[in-house]
Amino acid sequence: MLSERHRDDTHVVLRRTATAVALGFIATAQWSLTRTLKNDVFVDEATYAVAGRMIHEASGVNDVSLPAFATYFSGAPHLYPWLAAAANRAGGLEGARFVSFACMVIAMLAVYVATHELFRDRLSGVLAAAIFAIQAPVLFLARLATFDAPSVALLALALAACALSPHRKRSAASLAWLAVAGACIGLASAIKYAALLYLPAVVLLAVALAPQRWRSRGLVVAVSALLVIGVLVAIGDTRHIATGFLATTLTRVAPSGGRADDILAFAAQLGGAVGLLAITALITPNPVSRWVVGVLLLFAMAAPLNHARLHEFVSLHKHVAFSLVLLAPLAGRAMAVGSRWVQFQFEERSSALALAATGVAFALLVRGNVIPSINAAHRLYAYWPNLTRRAYVALRPIASADARVLSEEPDIGAYYLGDKISYAHWTHPYFFEYQGAVATSVSDDSIPRRAIRDGYFTAVVLRYGPQRAWAHRIEEELLRSQPRYRLAVRLPIQLADGPSFYEVWVRSDAVGSDVVR
Repeated sequence: MLSERHRDDTHVVLRRTATAVALGFIATAQWSLTRTLKNDVFVDEATYAVAGRMIHEASGVNDVSLPAFATYFSGAPHLYPWLAAAANRAGGLEGARFVSFACMVIAMLAVYVATHELFRDRLSGVLAAAIFAIQAPVLFLARLATFDAPSVALLALALAACALSPHRKRSAASLAWLAVAGACIGLASAIKYAALLYLPAVVLLAVALAPQRWRSRGLVVAVSALLVIGVLVAIGDTRHIATGFLATTLTRVAPSGGRADDILAFAAQLGGAVGLLAITALITPNPVSRWVVGVLLLFAMAAPLNHARLHEFVSLHKHVAFSLVLLAPLAGRAMAVGSRWVQFQFEERSSALALAATGVAFALLVRGNVIPSINAAHRLYAYWPNLTRRAYVALRPIASADARVLSEEPDIGAYYLGDKISYAHWTHPYFFEYQGAVATSVSDDSIPRRAIRDGYFTAVVLRYGPQRAWAHRIEEELLRSQPRYRLAVRLPIQLADGPSFYEVWVRSDAVGSDVVR
């Protein structure tokens, strides 16, 4: 009797050890793959780090001297930007990006827990974690210091907490896990407003997993989520946050329009293989109801369908990671069922058939998903130039408290030269006030062109990126203004959508302009 119990305990320890080793290997592989993604700071990374730095230095997030970040951020500015600035101060850009990597590892582990608890199967959990970890959007977010990674991690934690709740023996413990699930999705929604799309998913999942007499416990998730959101929003500038939520999420005007079918096709390229695997969970034997599977599949389409509704490609590649959190458990289950079928063929029937099935599955996985995912992550990471630091650091000789710079992406300049040039002296194409006139759109470039004619700017940085037409019009004005302005630096750059270049123009009479090269 004791011998059998000891043997059972040994088997449990061995299974847990094997699981821990497998998850450690997945995290190590994820780290190795993300480290192959190399690029200078992305404009969003710079924006949030600069905003967090300014909030750190101000008396508080509601300091009237701060720019109205809440009106155009897609998440509450007093949450993630504060963390990004702290990490950036401690470890630079790599420090801020490591926070994102840590968040995606947490998300991977939470996917394992959710899958294991849903299907009561370790193999399904490990496979789900592996599938999730190698997808292009996940690898991309693990190397991007933005709102998305912590929000994805919190969604995964909410999913795991929901899955843990039905298996608690005590009612209080079950309720506590539901409250944790609500708090996680509430915090995720405050960090990035787009996560609100998944609040109903977490509530419905809690309902679908609960026994019949516990259906009302979905209210625990909803109430705790709304309470957390309310408290976090109240800490910031509520009026401005409401404006930002409407402008960036609910009634967002698409800056890069696209056809709905093209948008859905792009989403399918990034997550379609996992989605196809997940759909098979509808026909495989599962210990959970079809309602649970249906909720996960339905809300996995939330982000792609919302982008299709808005006809917008921007950030879709990041938002697909949210969908993968819901799809990975089902895909892991499907792969576990398939692997056990192969094992059965080996042991009971045809080894040849099992070997053939294993070979085909491995080829499809590696050639059809792993390699394309890695390649896609590299393409996503090449959407912005790898010479941002060189372009803006070139301005150091003219950097001073009085210097004024016009730039397509001024937050990048403020990130690299924030200690030299005041944030208020960086001008972008979207808003500029000069001599009583205000330009509030990229198309209204007459005011910055007048400022160039007057020699108002100490320097102008162009990269002919998303605002290429605007940059060409500004360049025409700079050419007409010679010799007042001279082209000091021209850097060819290669982007995913083709070649471009940085241009750094300096005012000829500015102190230090002669050494800008």
